[in-house]
Amino acid sequence: MNKQHLLSIAAASLLAAGALATAPAAHADTLGKCFGIATAHHNDCAGISGLHSCKGQSPNNYNPGDFRVVPTGTCEKMGGLDMARAQALLKNPAEVKAFEAKMAAKARG
Repeated sequence: MNKQHLLSIAAASLLAAGALATAPAAHADTLGKCFGIATAHHNDCAGISGLHSCKGQSPNNYNPGDFRVVPTGTCEKMGGLDMARAQALLKNPAEVKAFEAKMAAKARG
């Protein structure tokens, strides 16, 4: 392999790496947090309820403090909440239980 061929391969690799590095940023624009749709141990990252601090640690189904990352525009269709609505709901334990029951009934069909 000559020096020019090696430089061409290196340049192509750098260009490809740059293209891949921008792909997740563009994809991230089409995703959003949807609270209240995560089932037990299937949440994405820490929730706003303070019950846990990591992905997959949600102790129960459909807690409005836990979220899943979903394509933008699909959260409401699934019965989920945006962060502001989830925070407001978490202030009332009776409403949390009612929301969880509603989501569980919806999941059963």
